[in-house]
Amino acid sequence: MTDLGAYAALEGMFTELNHAVSEFEEESRITAEEALSYFGLPGGYIEPLLPDDEEFGVIHEPTADVYEWDDPWPVSYGIDGSTTRSLQFSNGLLAGASVAKLGVSGDSEHAGLANRATTTLVAHLNEDEFSLGDIDDSAFDTPDGIEAHVFQFPQCERTSRLEEYVVGVSRTYAEGRHAYEMAGEIDGPLFIDGPIYPNPAFGWMLFEQVGEGPRRMTEIWPEMVSDILQNYVNTVETMHRRDLPVVGITKTSGSAVALDALETKIEDADVDVSVPLPWTNDHQLFDDALFTMEDKHGDRGSIISYTPWLRQTKQTVRSNPVVPFESFDVDLEHGDASEYQRVFFYVRTPMTDNVMRIEVPYLLVDDADRRDQIQRKVLVELAQQQNEPRAITHADEMARITRVDRNKLRQVIGSVRAIEDYNEKRGFRDMED
Repeated sequence: MTDLGAYAALEGMFTELNHAVSEFEEESRITAEEALSYFGLPGGYIEPLLPDDEEFGVIHEPTADVYEWDDPWPVSYGIDGSTTRSLQFSNGLLAGASVAKLGVSGDSEHAGLANRATTTLVAHLNEDEFSLGDIDDSAFDTPDGIEAHVFQFPQCERTSRLEEYVVGVSRTYAEGRHAYEMAGEIDGPLFIDGPIYPNPAFGWMLFEQVGEGPRRMTEIWPEMVSDILQNYVNTVETMHRRDLPVVGITKTSGSAVALDALETKIEDADVDVSVPLPWTNDHQLFDDALFTMEDKHGDRGSIISYTPWLRQTKQTVRSNPVVPFESFDVDLEHGDASEYQRVFFYVRTPMTDNVMRIEVPYLLVDDADRRDQIQRKVLVELAQQQNEPRAITHADEMARITRVDRNKLRQVIGSVRAIEDYNEKRGFRDMED
């Protein structure tokens, strides 16, 4: 508990901040919902997918009405994973392990797929003599339906990001490989917990494409970065062949891609709007735009709010425009990298104030009717759950590596002493994923 005197000082400062914000809010300025209307302007590498006679704006629907919409796919699936986080040992060993699972929602003939899993272990020890050799799942007992992949992280110069690299590879390889394995067997939409193309691997690729920024991972282990992204591309292509959607759902993000594009459009068009806009990132912008008091105090019951679709044609990296996958070692079955770019919309779930970015590869939604069908499916799921789709929640519950599991796995490495930093000993870093 905070010291009473210190808390009093904090409360006083926040009170003064509130006064300043209150005065700012009374001034005439552009609202977030008004700002979104400028997405219809050219430029910024983001364009609305709307008929020419329609303006870009927020749609508010009573949840009771959405409940009555036809669900295009009554059975759906979700991919999620969990990690041990980084495990450190006194001889310099660094390890990270992950589990990825499939969740099922609805009366599926393929419910047994939920029993399968993909597991990974990535280990790094910067010594010439250390080798994991040709370890595979034949070296130990692996239950039926469980894949086990062991990787040795290459030797490299010391970097403060090594823990991030080890854990990032472990998690994204497991989730992407499991998604690809499941895509050929499911009979409904596949929801991915997070973006369609995962971070940090997607970012590693972009920096490599422009030849600037943090490129250590593509220098240390380029083939692994390619393998991770190839799994996700293969998932997209498999679902496309089977005429089924794959949908990424991002619940939190500090990205400002849409906000930057919006400011570029406003500046290029020379309209009477001051830039930079006051919002810090996309989540803030869309959270403000999608909020409506009618959701909690109106006479139509709870309200689900969402935007039309937006298509991103390029990414801007260090001021350089780039088309993801266009010049990177990933095989694209459909040839043109533009087909794999992301189409997205934002939605606010009723009563909970959760704002999510929903994204799909353009390859799967180049038809307007198909976009409407997928958007309707997502909105039905979110209205029912008032949270992420049930299939993702199911996958999360089954994949979760608990703090007890984490500590047990750490203790399996009994030939060397485990190292835990101060915060980890206090339990700060042992929170369950």
